[in-house]
Amino acid sequence: MIYVIPLLRPVPLYCAESLARVASEHRWVLAVYLGTVFIALPALVIVLVGVL
Repeated sequence: MIYVIPLLRPVPLYCAESLARVASEHRWVLAVYLGTVFIALPALVIVLVGVL
């Protein structure tokens, strides 16, 4: 959806490069990112759907 808007096309690439740069310097950032994206956010969605 972001790629459809020409102004926003470089945003995902910039974010990926920035995350890679930071993760190469600080390994714990990668662990936090993966834990957040694949564990915390799905768990939050499951909890919120269960509440609503």
